[in-house]
Amino acid sequence: MKRQIPVALLLAIALCGIAPERAAATPESRAAVLFLLIEPGARAIGMGESYVAIADDATASYFNPAALAGQTTRNVNFTHAKWLPGLADDLSYEFLAYSQPVEGWGNIGINGALLNLGEQTRTGERGEVLGTFSSYDLALAAAYGADIGDNLAAGIGLKFIRSNLADQGAGIERGKGVGNSFAADLGLLWRITPTLSFGAALRNLGPKIAYIDASQADPLPQHIVLGVAYEVLETEFHNMLLSVDLYKPLIDDHSFAKNLLTAWTDEAMSDEFKEMDLHAGGEYRYGLSAVKDQSFLALRAGYSLDHDGDLKTPTFGLGLKYNLFQVDVAYITGDDTPMQDNTRFSLNLTF
Repeated sequence: MKRQIPVALLLAIALCGIAPERAAATPESRAAVLFLLIEPGARAIGMGESYVAIADDATASYFNPAALAGQTTRNVNFTHAKWLPGLADDLSYEFLAYSQPVEGWGNIGINGALLNLGEQTRTGERGEVLGTFSSYDLALAAAYGADIGDNLAAGIGLKFIRSNLADQGAGIERGKGVGNSFAADLGLLWRITPTLSFGAALRNLGPKIAYIDASQADPLPQHIVLGVAYEVLETEFHNMLLSVDLYKPLIDDHSFAKNLLTAWTDEAMSDEFKEMDLHAGGEYRYGLSAVKDQSFLALRAGYSLDHDGDLKTPTFGLGLKYNLFQVDVAYITGDDTPMQDNTRFSLNLTF
């Protein structure tokens, strides 16, 4: 029976958005469960995935748990994407999140993410078909955020991860191609002024995940994101928001705690900077009601620069809110990559 490498390779290509020959040069190629890098929310995607200093909805439990603090309403977000339709028609990504304030304590949030990798064909050593099986990755998370000072908030999130790549090992290997792990996210949000915010998030701090045995365990895609958001314009009917995020992978073969240091020193400093991704975006809102944020039309655009992956990806988005409901759509151009013509849809509910 063949080892199920195609499943993992397809996932790596899908998430890094790079050609196979480039994958080996990126830190992410050393990690497993790369679906944890898929960012939810069509609003965030439309703004070039620059959201760590904003995250003012239910997706804060993913982007930055500190951003939960200060939210005064209950929020729901559902995100759907037909994942890589150019490669297969049975790949999909689903994300569901809920957040609410708890009087006197702060804010809490929960979310679940599912990447359906579709149906795989099992073959023998001679290429004969032995049957089929389904593959998926799943993460369930809970987060908490609270103010810790004037205009300063902190947050923490805990998640359970299950990766089901194959229902049994390959060849003489025993066991299944199934791995479980857990991780923590840490966040910080500093509202420097009413119009300027700084956010930071350290994600996927957790032990390695093993599929067949511990000796073959792989690290989680640990990384740090720093971002700034600035509200350029705010009037009764017109709002404009700009944001910039800087992403740095912290993936190495050591323990997740030691990775925080070794991932900055395992290569020349120039190469370390090349591993950083830059995300920038903007949003323009036209108010459809005199009541602020009750109803509006939003236009979004962004740009994602992945130097070591040689990706320069424009993104576009559209949002419409009426009363309690908000619908967002984002489009990723992704020219000549597996992410080409990828569309995300989100439904938000505020009550």
